[in-house]
Amino acid sequence: MFALLGAAMELLPLLFASWFPRSGADEASARALWLGLMGGAQMALGAGYLIQAHLVPWVARAAKFEPAKAGSLPLPAARGASGR
Repeated sequence: MFALLGAAMELLPLLFASWFPRSGADEASARALWLGLMGGAQMALGAGYLIQAHLVPWVARAAKFEPAKAGSLPLPAARGASGR
């Protein structure tokens, strides 16, 4: 949700330029600059969460994966034998 909100904040000045009049000496809109900064921050938070919640566990699972050797059969875990 953070990433989607950030993307909307980034696109708002592009889609509705008349809402953000250019003022000041450098002909920049303070509103558009603020939305651009906060939109980038929101997207960074959303991307950070997605990386931590989904990408890191996936990479950890992929790193532990060991393919079976050719011609071998999976055997059940060994159990201790009783000495009777």
